[in-house]
Amino acid sequence: MTVRILVDTNVVIYTLDNRDPIRQARCHAWVSAMAAHRSITISPQVINEAHNVLRKKLGVPGHDAERLLDPWLTVCDAPLTRRETEAALKIEQRWKAAWWDALLIASAAAAQCSHLLTEDTQAAPVIEGVKIIDPFKTAPEDVLGAL
Repeated sequence: MTVRILVDTNVVIYTLDNRDPIRQARCHAWVSAMAAHRSITISPQVINEAHNVLRKKLGVPGHDAERLLDPWLTVCDAPLTRRETEAALKIEQRWKAAWWDALLIASAAAAQCSHLLTEDTQAAPVIEGVKIIDPFKTAPEDVLGAL
């Protein structure tokens, strides 16, 4: 069975922001491992949030933000439609999850992802069949196996 992992915005930003080299290296290791296993996916929500962080919080000019996010568009195939929004409403209520986290979990579930890679913690380790893992507490090989 192929492991499919939806990557949260914080992981994308760590790969692009060199202010924390330890976190950046760890996220690069995750991204490299996922790419080698063809396991990586993101949702349009992640692209939108990452663009906002790059522009507003990190002061990256628009053309540079576009260039930095362009490679991520190739793995942006998790759905974000009315169906995922409706599912997120239920996840938010049932699990008391933050709205944006609920939307990511719904998108991950719809994309048949087995995992959500995020440093954000959740009330439960598995929601809607999606196991939530922290890239700083779990090694890529623990999920993907040895390369």
